[in-house]
Amino acid sequence: MRLVHAALLAGALVPRAAGAQVMPAPEPRPASALAPDTVLAPLGGPRIVLLASPGVGVAALRLAVPLREGPTEAGAGRLLRDLALERMRSLARPVGAEVSAARTPWGIAYTAVGATADFEYLAYLLREAVASPDVTGPGFAEVRLRLQGDATAAVETPSGRVGADLRSQIAPGLPPLEGTPASLQAMDAARVREVWLRSHQPSTMTLVVSAPVAPEVVLAATRGMGAPEESAAPPPGAPASAGSRTAAPQSLRSWYGEAWPVGSPRDPLGAVAASLLAEQLRTGPSGIEVRVELWDLVDRSVLAVVASSWSRNAQAMRRAVSGAIAATRGTLDDGAVERAAAQARRNGMMAARTPAGLVAVVGRAMEADGDPLSAQRDMEALQAVDAASVRDLLDRLLRQGPRTAQVRP
Repeated sequence: MRLVHAALLAGALVPRAAGAQVMPAPEPRPASALAPDTVLAPLGGPRIVLLASPGVGVAALRLAVPLREGPTEAGAGRLLRDLALERMRSLARPVGAEVSAARTPWGIAYTAVGATADFEYLAYLLREAVASPDVTGPGFAEVRLRLQGDATAAVETPSGRVGADLRSQIAPGLPPLEGTPASLQAMDAARVREVWLRSHQPSTMTLVVSAPVAPEVVLAATRGMGAPEESAAPPPGAPASAGSRTAAPQSLRSWYGEAWPVGSPRDPLGAVAASLLAEQLRTGPSGIEVRVELWDLVDRSVLAVVASSWSRNAQAMRRAVSGAIAATRGTLDDGAVERAAAQARRNGMMAARTPAGLVAVVGRAMEADGDPLSAQRDMEALQAVDAASVRDLLDRLLRQGPRTAQVRP
């Protein structure tokens, strides 16, 4: 999910703290810095993408594992991620490495960042991350129980229920990445291991590296990663257990949301439109809290507006949300689009100014289509966004109409 405005209180301004110093932001890197120096495709191993290192003495490695879950497997990727992250954290302490793991719309991404001198150890951390999960110890049950609680809480909160209802309308056949209470309750050790065997095949992985090391060093450090070579069967197609739908969340406020599919995850128009929409909603009626979000799904992006208010403002809140696309369309001009596109491009390039950020930006862009040049092309595509293209998108959204969801007090 790309969050454009996490919590936007219409009509309010956030004051700057007294005495706070404004530090000049470092200059973003040029788009050409997102292009790889070398791409290697060793037989039986992960594809390797080598990037120039923007940090002296710092190495960053991001290993992406593609994973598609069947309906009965929803949440297995999150479980594998949490189990791997626990292993990585305990092993990273001796060298002070930073580790992370993320469940993305396309799979799981494991990252290790540390000193270049510890490069082989950083690769070892990734090898342990994609090793066979421990599904026999107490940690497995603890992680599953925690994720089941998270999945239950997500649909028992008003904002979570509105978001879940919107996603299920736009992509009804796509299992939620966080899983469902029913799928996680039925998740056993055998099923998780089956998902690992199928998904963590080394030949399907992609390793993005930002470090001043020779390709031969990287090749040697990545041998033996992942599951043993086996036939990668497709995920099971059996429908998930329907379970029992939870009762409507208890809420003192009214919640309302609208969502539209806006194109592929690679299309820059979605991010620009979301920024313009959020700016438009800033001037809305007071007493309304609004979130504008851009969700990345496996094959599309979704523009969502979710708002809440006290009951006395509920009608004004619904009108503000329902009229946001038309209002943005009516006030659109070349300058606003140019500023939004430039800011989106700057944000992307600023995110890539460190080794960790660089592998994250390049690696995530590659997950959508496998092209090592995707991140560079995304930044360049933002330069081609103009008022006419955004206007065409908004017109299309107005014609097709939104999916809607609500929670009432």
